Amino acid sequence: MRRCIALAVLAIAWPTLCVSTAANAQSSGIPCDAFAKNPDGSWTVLATTFIEGPDVKVQKDAILQPGFFIRSYDIAAMIAKACPNAPVVQPGETPGRSQQPQRPSLSAIYADANGNIDVRQLTCAHLNIASPDEAELLLAWYSGWYNGLAKRRGINLARVKYNIHTVIDYCKANADKRLTDVMELMLK
Repeated sequence: MRRCIALAVLAIAWPTLCVSTAANAQSSGIPCDAFAKNPDGSWTVLATTFIEGPDVKVQKDAILQPGFFIRSYDIAAMIAKACPNAPVVQPGETPGRSQQPQRPSLSAIYADANGNIDVRQLTCAHLNIASPDEAELLLAWYSGWYNGLAKRRGINLARVKYNIHTVIDYCKANADKRLTDVMELMLK
């Protein structure tokens, strides 16, 4: 008799258990079809996507590296956890697009909803993944910021270009350094 009651309760509760488990898998807020796993463990963004939780918008063709934090979240690890069965895209394959991804735009990954980047949070690691043009633009902005604080009114373009390339070289070896600290050190 007890066994029959227990089986009846289990038969009634089983659909509820299955639905709640499926809901938990979907509650991660990460659409797995918007990402392709690369052989090195990184993820390519196939479609511009907003990820709830960290409130991050990632642009199409961005590459998200594991161990690289955006707003204190390892987005690649979050995707890997939410999408454990994602197929690995082999080199040369183009998952859902006609060309290989380029380096991501910093504004595509780190900008807030208004398109602004909090430059105080950027590190050399961020600079290292930026395109060369974007890295130079960002460092020129930093240079102008610090020169403005020092109330300097002139510009020596050759010196600015030299300092930008010096910072880029320094950042290749010191990915953990905050860009504001590096620029302050270089401009003294």
